Amino acid sequence: MAENDTHYNEIPEGVSSSDQFSEMTPTSPNTSSNESTGNGSSKVSFSSPETAYYDYDLTTPLPDEFEVGPAYPGDGGNNTGNIGIILPNFGLRPTTPPFSFPPSNLSSSYCQVRFLNASTNTFPVTIYIDGNIYADRSRFGSNTNYEWIRDGFHTITVRRATGIRSILLQQNLPFSAGQKNTVILTDSSSGGLSLVQASDNGCQNLPSGYGCFRFANMSYSGSRFDLLTENGDAVFRRIAFQNISAYKQAMAGTYLLFVSATSSYTFMQELPMLIIGVSENEAVIGGQPVLSFPQTIRSGRNYTTYLIGNTWSDYSLQTITLES
Repeated sequence: MAENDTHYNEIPEGVSSSDQFSEMTPTSPNTSSNESTGNGSSKVSFSSPETAYYDYDLTTPLPDEFEVGPAYPGDGGNNTGNIGIILPNFGLRPTTPPFSFPPSNLSSSYCQVRFLNASTNTFPVTIYIDGNIYADRSRFGSNTNYEWIRDGFHTITVRRATGIRSILLQQNLPFSAGQKNTVILTDSSSGGLSLVQASDNGCQNLPSGYGCFRFANMSYSGSRFDLLTENGDAVFRRIAFQNISAYKQAMAGTYLLFVSATSSYTFMQELPMLIIGVSENEAVIGGQPVLSFPQTIRSGRNYTTYLIGNTWSDYSLQTITLES
């Protein structure tokens, strides 16, 4: 549990267990109610699998820690988040994906999906597909392995993993048979959360000795970055927030790459492919590099480097490269 998370299961000193549950008065089975308390608030009854019934006071204020991520300094601190509906915790018991092995009819009905958490929340989240857990207690910078799901539309639900399991985001996404997908959880420009879906199927007609490489900006709203080689060549230019470049062929080997704020130099052209030791520009880096990282490309493999984090929170700008 995070350091600042409230522990809702502990009974405060000097309070009896009967006092603790004064807001959870048992009612008779096979009944549900939505009653007024007389002071403008309301209570709704929920049943547990053990047939105990409790009244929950829905007007109880939420802890301050329910805001989603640190506010971007440029928005005046107006970070309302996207908290959504508060539900009791019995409804969604932990479950696992239906299977993690290739079904026999993969080509006609199934695809693969994994998750990357690029949101700068200070608390963990749990990500569901159609009610099944696919990423449990996920934190910034973590990712899951590919899992198999049927093609078609699926409901992605993101819930807080500690305290009251509030729904932070819920969205329907389409999935096509035979495809690999990475779904990225990011901060949104409005201060809440957002999902970005990326197809991971790589390059076509890849020659021997080459791999595939692309760059994705999942950092913060309003940002735009270039990816450069140590010679100053632009591998990718002007990649805006929540955008993903096209794949490029890259000669197998290890490269030193630089992430730089997008420059205003119009003469800088992107390399058509990444080849060690080949340069098409003068050694000019338009903006001040914000970070550098080595990248190894293997023949026949597909890679995506994700830029995540921001410049004002504890989660500084950094890269994570995933192979597909």
